[in-house]
Amino acid sequence: MSGTAILSSSLAPLLALGAAFCFALALILTQYGLRTVPSWRSPLYSIGGALVVAWGASAVFVDWRGFRWEAAAIFAAVGCIFPVVVSILAVRANEKLGPAVSGAAGNVTPVFAVLGAVLFLGERMGPGQMAGLAMVVGGVVLLALRGRGSGTRAGGRHWPVWVLGLPLAAALVRGTIQPAIKTGLALWHEPLVAAAIGYALSSLVILALIGRRAWRAGPAHPAGVRWFLGVGMCNGTATFLLYAALGLGSITLVAPLVALFPLIAVVLGYFFLRGERLHAIGLLGIVVSVAGVILLLVGI
Repeated sequence: MSGTAILSSSLAPLLALGAAFCFALALILTQYGLRTVPSWRSPLYSIGGALVVAWGASAVFVDWRGFRWEAAAIFAAVGCIFPVVVSILAVRANEKLGPAVSGAAGNVTPVFAVLGAVLFLGERMGPGQMAGLAMVVGGVVLLALRGRGSGTRAGGRHWPVWVLGLPLAAALVRGTIQPAIKTGLALWHEPLVAAAIGYALSSLVILALIGRRAWRAGPAHPAGVRWFLGVGMCNGTATFLLYAALGLGSITLVAPLVALFPLIAVVLGYFFLRGERLHAIGLLGIVVSVAGVILLLVGI
């Protein structure tokens, strides 16, 4: 193996773990931002922060001489729903569930990707994938067990079972837009451009949805704005690191490492968020669901 290949194989997992850390850190920073900025307003700043990272990185690393209008149109169409819809759902889930539980429940995107391949592409699931799918479902069920009755308590908060639908819906959106993104990347293989254009369109959508309401409400608390700008920058950096890792390593190496971000969120929450303490069943649900995602991805 050449020295370059060895360097690439060793750098890919570090980049993937860096992406996982940034995704987890974004969940923690969201909790700080929600103390002074309402959840409905937060995507204005988180998407704006990610927009800065995406366009800054694309300006440095992208060769714009290969611009393809067809690919840009696909990226723009996806941007009308992603990441704006996911941002809205994710911040509400984080507000209700806390970073650890919302991260674990929202990390089931591969489930929808695999099920879509089985239902629409005629692919078959191997024993490992079926076991992984069962573990993911079982982990979410364990999280929901705390919610029998009027509500549940995890991470020092009460929430009804239906709230788990918020991060699951976000994961569904992430899974369903992947075929469109792959189609655009087949025309012009520039993932950073896909992210930059997507964030630009999502910024326009969120402005159209809540811009007037935000204007009437007056200026947001500066501290909250800074926190959510940080959230966006963390998510944008995580996306960049993920793309870089996938460029150096295989998805079977990178994706399972990125899937560890809910467990990293548990550790960060323990040190930085007072009251974010999971019960044993909740922690077990997170571990089982993350292990299921890893097994599902390894079986692809």
